[in-house]
Amino acid sequence: FFFKQKTAYEIAQRLVGSEMCIRDRFNQGSIMVDASPLSPAHSEHSADFQFMYSHNIISAPESQFSLEHRRQTAEEKKLIYTVRFDPDDSRFLAIGYSDGCIGIYKVTNLERSYMLGEGSGSEEKLPVGGLRWRPKHGGIKESLLVCAGVDGVISYWNAISGKLLATIKPEKKLSDLLCLDYTRDGTKLAAGGRRKAIKLFDDEKRALITKLRPKGQQVSGHSNRIFSLKFDETGKKLVSGSWDMTVKVWDVNSGSVIHNIYGPEINGDAIDVNASEDKIITGSHRSKEALQVWSLSYGKLIETIEWDPQKPGDSSQLIAAQFDKTSARYIAACGSGRNEARIFEKRMDKIYAFSCGVIDLPSACSSIDFSVKDNLIAIGCCDGICRIFERVEKAKLPTSSLSDLDSKVISQQALA
Repeated sequence: FFFKQKTAYEIAQRLVGSEMCIRDRFNQGSIMVDASPLSPAHSEHSADFQFMYSHNIISAPESQFSLEHRRQTAEEKKLIYTVRFDPDDSRFLAIGYSDGCIGIYKVTNLERSYMLGEGSGSEEKLPVGGLRWRPKHGGIKESLLVCAGVDGVISYWNAISGKLLATIKPEKKLSDLLCLDYTRDGTKLAAGGRRKAIKLFDDEKRALITKLRPKGQQVSGHSNRIFSLKFDETGKKLVSGSWDMTVKVWDVNSGSVIHNIYGPEINGDAIDVNASEDKIITGSHRSKEALQVWSLSYGKLIETIEWDPQKPGDSSQLIAAQFDKTSARYIAACGSGRNEARIFEKRMDKIYAFSCGVIDLPSACSSIDFSVKDNLIAIGCCDGICRIFERVEKAKLPTSSLSDLDSKVISQQALA
C-alpha cells in the first residue's frame, strides 16, 4: 500500500511509475551500490571503476544453457527505461533514457551512432515511455524507430540518418504516453498511458483511427495508467496491462473487451503475447507470484512460474517480461528489488522452469529484449548501462565458466 501511495505521488510529478522503483539506487546522480569483493578495486582516481562486472551468472543444473557476457554500453548518467533490438538484429540497439533521449548503438561493438533528441532545446526533460521499431512491410527498407514520450508526443526517427521524420502531438496536455506497439504488418500503431484510453493509429497516414476506452456499461476499460500493450500475431487482438491490477484482451475491430484478467500489477513493458501457443505472459511488480502465464482465448491462469527454485515464493519485482521472438520456448524477465534478470525454458511437460540468469547486478533492471535470432539478450539497467549477454550451450563453455544452483556462482570479472 505504501508503495502505491508513493508511486502515485511520483507520477503526479510527471515521472513514469517504474522510475520510483529504482530511484533508491541513485543519490544526486551517483550510483549507490556496495562493491562486491569480486568487483574491480575501487579507486577515487580511477575513471574505469564502473562496477562493470559486478554481477554473477547462474544456471540450473538440468539446463543445457547458460549466459555469457558479451559487451555493454558506456555508463550514462541517466536511467535506462527501455531497450530494443532492431528487426535486422545484427545492426542496431535502441535505448530510451530518462531525459527523453534515445541512443542508437551498433550491436556488434555497442559503438554509439546517435543520441536522438539531444540538444532539442526543451527545458523539461521527460522520459521515453516506449520504443518500437516499425516492421518492414510493403517494400519499406528504412530502419524507422518510433518513440512514445511522457510528453505525449509520438516521434518517428530514421535510425540510419538520425533525423526526426515526423511527430504526432497530443490533443490535450498531460497526455503522457507510457507504451506502444505495432501490428506485425506495421499498418497500425497502438499507444497508451496516463489517460487510460488506448489510441489506435493508421501508421501510414499517422492519423488517429479510434480510441479503445470505457463506453458506459457495455465495455469496461482501465481505471488507471496503462504501462504495456501487445498485439497478437493477427493484429485482431490487443492486450493491455495497467496499474489498476487488470490485463485486458481487446477486439481491435469492435473496440470491446473480450476478457478481463484480474491480479497482475503491471508497471512496465511486462506483457507479451504468443497467439500460436494461445498464451499471454505477465510480469507483476510484486515479490510473490510475479511471473504468470495466461490463456489468450479464455483469460484463465495457466501457470505461475517459480522465479527462484532456491527461494520458493520469492521473486524480483518485475518491470519487464517477454517471450523469445521465434518459438515462445523461452521467457525473459527482469526487475527491481533483487536486481536480476532470469531466463525460463519450457520443458517437456510444457511447464516453464528456470534455466539461467544474471543476479547481483548493481542496480535494478528496467528493460529486457531478445534478439530476433534468439541468441542475444539485452538488459537495460538503472545505472545507465545496457549489458548484452549471449545464451550459449554449456557444452561449448570452458569448464571453469559453468555454474549451477548447487555450487558457487562465478563472477563475470573472473571470466573477463
